[in-house]
Amino acid sequence: MHRTPKYVQVYNQILLMIKGSQFAPGSKLPSEEKLTNDFNVSRVTLRTALSLLKEDGVISSVHGQGHFVNLSETQKSDQGIRSLGCPILDSLTVPIEQISQKDAYYFKNPSSVFTDKLFEVKDISYFTLNVWYQMDDELNIANIFSILLPETVEKFNLDLEDKQQIIQFLEKDIYHEVANSKLTISISSRKPDSFRRNFAEGEKLVLMTEDLYSTNGKILAQNKYYIAEGFFRTSLVRYQTNH
Repeated sequence: MHRTPKYVQVYNQILLMIKGSQFAPGSKLPSEEKLTNDFNVSRVTLRTALSLLKEDGVISSVHGQGHFVNLSETQKSDQGIRSLGCPILDSLTVPIEQISQKDAYYFKNPSSVFTDKLFEVKDISYFTLNVWYQMDDELNIANIFSILLPETVEKFNLDLEDKQQIIQFLEKDIYHEVANSKLTISISSRKPDSFRRNFAEGEKLVLMTEDLYSTNGKILAQNKYYIAEGFFRTSLVRYQTNH
């Protein structure tokens, strides 16, 4: 008879502790040193168990920060990113209640070749809006970067000096006028320290680029959602089609 490998035993024990609410969603697991002592295993065995928990979406690991418990699939939206709405809210592994601070700001920019082509206009200035999401330990885990024209700001009667209005607009209000969107997911080539505010050091960033289209077929905005890799996990329900 083969014995269950130690790393599997540790995996199962940690999983039971999470399901038994000893570690709540969004909470940080004890240090690796404490876990190796608690389970009386080597660091290699523990890290193998943790890597499998991460692979299965049970926990997330952030370089230099530790390991965090993810939301379970039943605690997440059944829709995932399939329904129209701010994808960042359906792609974080931590409960929204764990977001201790949201900050927003904007810039007005002169026209550019890129934005003129994007919005099919000529020599029109544009706005960029930013929203940052921060954890309790002042760790930035996500950012929304939105590009839109002045006419869209006017259409929504958006007060750009009001941070809460910007957040409400990008998370909810703009989607009231969206007929459809194109969402592309990739790994960002930008370094975390190239942003106005820093993400965790050494953390890769997941990038979701979304073009939002109004009912007239024109682009309302292009939004880029940057999420620290350790805090990203989303789902998409897929269906069989007739060929």
